[in-house]
Amino acid sequence: MSLEGIGAEGALVELTATEHLVNLCRIIRDELEMLKSIVQVYSELNSEKKHVITDIYSKVRSIKERGESQKVLIMEYLVKSSEMATSTRSYIEVTRILDRIVQHLDSVGYRFVLMIENGVLIGKEAVSDFTRFINMLKEQLDFLEASIDKLRVSPKKALELLSRVFTIEEEIDEKFRRALFEIYSKYAGYVSALLILKDIYEHLEEVSDFLKSAGEELRYLILVKSAMA
Repeated sequence: MSLEGIGAEGALVELTATEHLVNLCRIIRDELEMLKSIVQVYSELNSEKKHVITDIYSKVRSIKERGESQKVLIMEYLVKSSEMATSTRSYIEVTRILDRIVQHLDSVGYRFVLMIENGVLIGKEAVSDFTRFINMLKEQLDFLEASIDKLRVSPKKALELLSRVFTIEEEIDEKFRRALFEIYSKYAGYVSALLILKDIYEHLEEVSDFLKSAGEELRYLILVKSAMA
């Protein structure tokens, strides 16, 4: 195949890869929405609603499976097309990072199921914190998705959008530190609640860190492509 042909094929591979990654971001957004529903139901919990959280979590599991299938689809496509695009490694790395986010969000949903099954109750302040953190993660994800979408058509705009991904990560990190201090203070005598709350906070913080990592990989990709232009 001629160099021109390889260039055209490579551009098509990157276009398809970005479309797949945008779809994976949307799957993550669906998972975040389901987690918000779980938190909302938990905040209104009574004996008649216990089964509702389990039902919602089953939807989280279904979304997780969609995410895993999307990851496999992207990986298979990129491996088959690796000779056509110079940036395959970066796309694969972003895919792996987004898949880890899917896994961590599933773990958060499962922790809420465990709290219900074991009668672990937490205050409304902690519940409100979870809702606020999930909303911040959605915002961070929105900027990452928008950056991926702009990757090919406007690298400069993609970089601008990534700056918000990093800024939100810093904001989330600060709020998580404060929230962790508060739960240590409030739940020092309630070990089961303290342990599971700490676990949930750490999973959510990991999600934010992974979104930042995906952004860093995208930034590297943009800079490399700009240098080659």
